[in-house]
Amino acid sequence: MAGRAVLSVDVEQDAPPYLSSWRGVEEGLPRLLDLLDELNVRATFFVTGECCRLFPGPVRGIAERHEVGCHGYLHERFDRLPAGEQFRRIKVATEIIEGATGKRPKGFRSPNFRCSPSTYEALSRLGYVYDSSLAVYRRGPRPEPYGIVEVENTWPSSFLRLPAAISKPLMAASLRVFDPLVLDFHPWELVEMRRVRWDCRFATGKVAEERLRELLRYLLGRGVKFVTMMEVVEQGV
Repeated sequence: MAGRAVLSVDVEQDAPPYLSSWRGVEEGLPRLLDLLDELNVRATFFVTGECCRLFPGPVRGIAERHEVGCHGYLHERFDRLPAGEQFRRIKVATEIIEGATGKRPKGFRSPNFRCSPSTYEALSRLGYVYDSSLAVYRRGPRPEPYGIVEVENTWPSSFLRLPAAISKPLMAASLRVFDPLVLDFHPWELVEMRRVRWDCRFATGKVAEERLRELLRYLLGRGVKFVTMMEVVEQGV
């Protein structure tokens, strides 16, 4: 099966816009980091500026072992913001993340995978190298005219809501088509959640954690190499 995979993690408030709590950062993130240490897997975390402002210590802890990218400032819809406001918010979030981690983020992912050409123009002006705001299941404007590399997402976090008997063959098939295979989920999914959209309620907390562990072990056992998004860009998308 061998191939490359990226585990991408969007770090934000719990299940926006349904909740305004931060249990994902307070409870789910430590569990996730322990799991990744256990399996020796490096990941790419896209963090909102607001999260980094409120929780600089945990974000600094992420950066000690993993890549940290930017996920906007307030988990806003960038496709609905004027160009100047997009630039301002990304700039503020970028500076907050750099201040907390000591490293300027090189990658960006728009909340909800929604952006506009103005988003890419802002990223180019701010020195970003790559973007991950597009997905194989959700198209949009391309960033290449702005000198930005695109690393598309392959699977949303719905893979955590599938039993292993289904998710494993799906991932194996995806690896034959996509290089790298990019998985996306959130730390709040490792916390028991009830006041979220209906499809998420069936697999949060320990159920999601164990499914993630089983799937990562499955991929690692078949020779899949987990890399960060910046490593993908350096190696060639």
